[in-house]
Amino acid sequence: MRSRKRCGRRDIVKGGTAGVGAAGFFLAGGLGAKAQTAATGFPRQRLADSPLVVDVSKIPGALLNEQIPRWVDPISFPQWLPPMATGAVPPAYGSPVGDVFHGVAPEWSNHPADWDRFPVQYYGLSHRPGRARFLPSTMNLATDFWGYAGRNPDGTIGPTGLPPTFRFRFGQPALVRVTNELPEEVSVHMHGGHNPAHADGHASFLVLPGKARDYYYPNVVPRVSGGNSGPFDFSHAQSTIWYHDHAHHLTAPHVARGLGGGMALALDDLELGLIGSGVLPGIRGVSDVGPEYRNPYDLPLVIRDDIFDATGALRYVDNSHNGYLGNVARVNGQAYPFLRVERRKYRFRVLVASNARVWRFRLSDNSSFLRIGKDAWLYPRPQQTQCFMAGPATRADIVIDFSRYRPGQEIFLENILSQQDPRGPGDKLEAVNGTTVVGTPPYRHRVLKFVVGDRDPRFPDATITPTSPLRPHVPIADAEIVARRTFLFERKNGAWAINGQFWNPDIVNAIPRLGSAEEWTIKNGAGGWWHPIHLHLEGHEQVVNVNAGGPIPYHDRFKTETTMLGPNSEFKIRVRFRTFKGPFVFHCHAVEHEDQDMMFQFDPRDPVTASTTPQQWFP
Repeated sequence: MRSRKRCGRRDIVKGGTAGVGAAGFFLAGGLGAKAQTAATGFPRQRLADSPLVVDVSKIPGALLNEQIPRWVDPISFPQWLPPMATGAVPPAYGSPVGDVFHGVAPEWSNHPADWDRFPVQYYGLSHRPGRARFLPSTMNLATDFWGYAGRNPDGTIGPTGLPPTFRFRFGQPALVRVTNELPEEVSVHMHGGHNPAHADGHASFLVLPGKARDYYYPNVVPRVSGGNSGPFDFSHAQSTIWYHDHAHHLTAPHVARGLGGGMALALDDLELGLIGSGVLPGIRGVSDVGPEYRNPYDLPLVIRDDIFDATGALRYVDNSHNGYLGNVARVNGQAYPFLRVERRKYRFRVLVASNARVWRFRLSDNSSFLRIGKDAWLYPRPQQTQCFMAGPATRADIVIDFSRYRPGQEIFLENILSQQDPRGPGDKLEAVNGTTVVGTPPYRHRVLKFVVGDRDPRFPDATITPTSPLRPHVPIADAEIVARRTFLFERKNGAWAINGQFWNPDIVNAIPRLGSAEEWTIKNGAGGWWHPIHLHLEGHEQVVNVNAGGPIPYHDRFKTETTMLGPNSEFKIRVRFRTFKGPFVFHCHAVEHEDQDMMFQFDPRDPVTASTTPQQWFP
């Protein structure tokens, strides 16, 4: 049994505040209920909607939501990260693959030949401090943060700003050499990816300060049979992946600090065909060829909430490990930006990168749009909807048709779910997880303004309709289930537990047979907290809402990586374990809960053995 010192939040605060304080952060317990004050010099304004309200009375100089100007700056978008080299290790690496402190996955040198349809692409990514303008430019404030910077082919480092976007293609492996130039350990989780355990972003597989790790992403999908031969299961081909920090006991402050919200677009022949045939938005003959994914009509919207003070510094409060709520909404890093759109269909990949906030989004005129996917996967067919609920780590892939608006018209993306308690929004899950909005919502908070303009006639509009076929879905059948397990998510001794136990990296909590499928019952204990439960390795399927009964809603019926548990929720989910041996983790993605030990470990094996120690370990 390995001997590993377990540390808690008290150890992190004691040992890590030097780096935290330098960027204007602090760690603290819950905030009181005193009236908000803001002696900052920035005036409050009358809003056309409801503000995000969070008690910031104990944060000196904290800005109120009503002090943040709206719609001043155009939205920014992350830049595509080109590979440093293709087919051969770039000289700027300075050493062979795996010849770094943390090594490389064993699958790098031992994998089936048909994984490599195209030559390997080599990338460089660095964790670095940065400084940028997150608040509206009229406030004239800059913010220190921790972020990601890509490396150029000559080894020089690009700007530290919005996390760069990867373009992955099925059958084209990617080797990403990640270096850590920060004073604390980090771990990169490629959320939604199907990757070896070494490269999955396990909470204990770290990149230490001053060191590097080679992350090997094969960019393959599981086999239908579950082994390493036979046809690939393209029903599991991903579309929208994202990356964020996953270092245990540090994830929450790191994500709040900027180490979250990086996008990775995964493309296979089916999705490229949908773009090339004009079903999905894009420029035919440009967006469906590579290596760069050039598509001005397919845009990421990374949404989170934060607290700022009058100097522009980010301020972080964990609320006694309940969760961090901010009172300023940001989209792609910026507070309340605007986006000019043409009178045509746009695809938006909406990612909620919040620590704890749950949102429910609609358009300000309450018009319908198409939802084409959840988390990493496209639906079999689009869903026509007026709104969608989204919690930490979840994605909604949507298509909005702006051709119905006249030039100059303004439409807003609104959040209509109020949340002032880190535990959650207060309602039952089913009450806020529907697809219709009746009447005028009592709460409306606008996060992004769309300004409609004329359509560029050079490029045809997308043809997608509610009946357009997208990604086929193959459900997990009853006959595939070989084991059933139950996991209870609950608060214990001021921290967070599963089945009464805290996270322990030396213990495997479930040992599935590699190539099999299981059914898990995941249950939320009492107390009113919401828990978005995320499983690594593969997507899972919700099959039964035990409390609510009835069929699973269409938008939750297919593959997902995160199932939201509202107060006292209980779901049966099914998951396959294919391709890679463990260990992998599953946990609550309200990241303060994850940090405070609401995380378990599963270790797919073949053959299954009784040892509760992980068979592989890649510190």
